[in-house]
Amino acid sequence: MRVLYLTGMYPTPAYPQKGIFCHEQVKALQKAGVDVTVVVPIVFYDREVKVKEWEYEGVKIRYIKFFKLPGTRDFHKMGNSLFRRLDKKLDLKSFDVYHADSPLPTGTAVMKASKKYGVPFVVHGHGLDVFFDESYAGEKNCDKIAQTCQLVYENADAVIGVSQKVLDMIQKRVDVSTKGYVAYNGVDTDKFCPIEREKKDVFTISSVGNLIPLKGHKYLLQALQIAIEKGYHNLKCVIAGRGYLEEELKELAADLGLQDYVEFLGYVPYSEIVTLMQNSDAFILPSYYEAIGCVYLEAMACGVPAVGCRKNGIDEIIVEGENGYLVDNHNVEQIVDCIISLQDEEKRVEMGKTARKTIVDTYQWIHSARAVKNTYENVCKRK
Repeated sequence: MRVLYLTGMYPTPAYPQKGIFCHEQVKALQKAGVDVTVVVPIVFYDREVKVKEWEYEGVKIRYIKFFKLPGTRDFHKMGNSLFRRLDKKLDLKSFDVYHADSPLPTGTAVMKASKKYGVPFVVHGHGLDVFFDESYAGEKNCDKIAQTCQLVYENADAVIGVSQKVLDMIQKRVDVSTKGYVAYNGVDTDKFCPIEREKKDVFTISSVGNLIPLKGHKYLLQALQIAIEKGYHNLKCVIAGRGYLEEELKELAADLGLQDYVEFLGYVPYSEIVTLMQNSDAFILPSYYEAIGCVYLEAMACGVPAVGCRKNGIDEIIVEGENGYLVDNHNVEQIVDCIISLQDEEKRVEMGKTARKTIVDTYQWIHSARAVKNTYENVCKRK
């Protein structure tokens, strides 16, 4: 089976961590016997990518530049330009399946290619903003963007969500009940694994995510302050990530008197995230708009109990009190309760073992690849 994997979320020589989840899935697809051609669209004025091809960890990546006006006014039309470029550079009729990483612009491009060459196409939803209403809420063409997304989902031969939550969001406007598939993201469990740690008096909480509002870092900081006020002075929280809220969060930490308890690490290379998690007692990211969150799975694979939010993709994986904890969105007191509960070492260790088993049994990258491959096979049979 020959698949065109078209994605704007993929590693580049300058940023090998970019879209690492797509790259891990491609590697697993190759192991599952799928012949994957990875193509990454790049707007013509982009200066990040200076090569046309790059081989990374056994995957050959092709970067194809296409025309797009600066800004967002023509975002809903970008797929047209991308299709023309792909049609010129690739033998599109030679593929068995087209795989687009989102409805725009890659989804529009493969929809047009599918119409011309009769090749089935799959759209993969990685986020909860499936119609881009949130991302482009302030734009004059927001309605057109959403309408174009809807058109792509309607015409797709299959729609993949990284969680059932993603498919549920699409289902609100487009009936994908007969063509929707869940393929959870996965973890490299050989890389993300538990280690033997020396016993220390410090209880270390890790949190990994962009420093933006929806990740909920401010609620974690507020919870830390309350826990400390209740007498839990053994806490240390390390926050990895960067974003426009960085200075605001640092000021909040100072205002809450957390200078000695919280460390902002900024950007941490993917290769070092595993060490960060392995040396944690708990992973807490109270993100309230999350399709799945690979970081939760990675922490769990390291034998670390994870705390996420209900009504998000991670609540399909975390079983309350067994392999982690779930809290309501924006609920500081519930985060405090989790911090206090996880102080019980015996409970924490057992929960960590269960978390590890959950990932090993069901959420490795090969499990994700098999689900995606199954989708490919189904659309090929129907076509």
